[in-house]
Amino acid sequence: MEKAPEVRSGPESRISIFMASGEISGDRQGGHLARTLKSIQPDLRLYGSGGEKMSEAGVELLARTSEFGSVGFQESLRFVRPLRAILRRLRETLIAHPPDLAVLIDSEGFNGILARFLYREGIPYIYYFPPQVWFWGKWRAKEIARRARLIVTAFQPEAEIYAAEGGNVFWAGHPLLDIVSADAEPAGVLRRLGLDPERPAIALLPGSRVQEVEQLTGDMLGAYGILRAARPDLQCILPVAGPHVRPIIEREINRRGLSRRVIPVYEHVYAAMSSCRLAILASGTATLEAALLGVPMVICYRVKPFTYLIGRRLLKSDYIGMPNILLGREAVPEVLQERVDAQHLASAAGKILDNPAYARKIREDLSGLAPMLGERGVLMRVAEKIVTIAREVHAHARYESVP
Repeated sequence: MEKAPEVRSGPESRISIFMASGEISGDRQGGHLARTLKSIQPDLRLYGSGGEKMSEAGVELLARTSEFGSVGFQESLRFVRPLRAILRRLRETLIAHPPDLAVLIDSEGFNGILARFLYREGIPYIYYFPPQVWFWGKWRAKEIARRARLIVTAFQPEAEIYAAEGGNVFWAGHPLLDIVSADAEPAGVLRRLGLDPERPAIALLPGSRVQEVEQLTGDMLGAYGILRAARPDLQCILPVAGPHVRPIIEREINRRGLSRRVIPVYEHVYAAMSSCRLAILASGTATLEAALLGVPMVICYRVKPFTYLIGRRLLKSDYIGMPNILLGREAVPEVLQERVDAQHLASAAGKILDNPAYARKIREDLSGLAPMLGERGVLMRVAEKIVTIAREVHAHARYESVP
């Protein structure tokens, strides 16, 4: 392995960990991790970049980055200038006040730049949710494997790839196993939303990135309109990923006159979703969340044609949705690119709603995913590993500082 520069870390009495996430899903995972880290060592100083969930968990935010998520080169151009300014500010802070350890969470573009900077400065870093090289190109694993102090993967196949490249890898399982469960009584949640638990309901999840929500919300609402025309008792919820997409969603709902038909959900999302017959959702973390809740789904994905062309060349899988990738077959339908419109989404969803045997088969297939993700207790195992390394680095730095 390539020899890393000497670690630069100050002799402060408190252990400090810098955490960086670049979009909503990373912010959520960072929030759960930060809370678990604090449960092990309450006096940890956690600071970095992220969003609302990390802040609530006790991370001192130097920059808010959770709203800058995008997919593809063209789609990310709008965020180049603000992210460049944020990266400059973070680098200045890290030089002035280097942490004992950095934890980079997902966000390959943003954290890839930070990782190279941290390595040059001799600040050890852990990559949590590293790039998914097992189906997006193994060649990207080499640099991370060579330079990261530890690579914490969510999926076993990617752990094997990073290990083969010489990386120090830890696979504890997927933290969604600890996170996803109905956090309230589902029928009660539906009643509080003004819905009837005895009537069928579907969920629409257009994603957490502004780009996704702008592109998909309208077609999903259109699909619900088609479905409801044939099924007048069909209810609909729309979990809102964060305050940054709320105005877009509310505008689309109101524009279609659906303010009394489509109910935005801001809390107890898992409980509400667990009661749904079906979810129509953007490809991403939500597909695994729905799978762990046992909710049949239609996965959709649409990006600019150039992005899709490049992505298809890099993707080492016939599928886009994580449930299908993990299972190695199309267990749930995928609607992609130019086919993503109200009619195609409604057609795919209607086949599930109208065919109980098909819906039951999907639920059976989805039930096989949890064992592939490991065992519960993931967050504590990961947090213990991180705290152990941070303590070792901190003790070494304090020893080196003694005259």
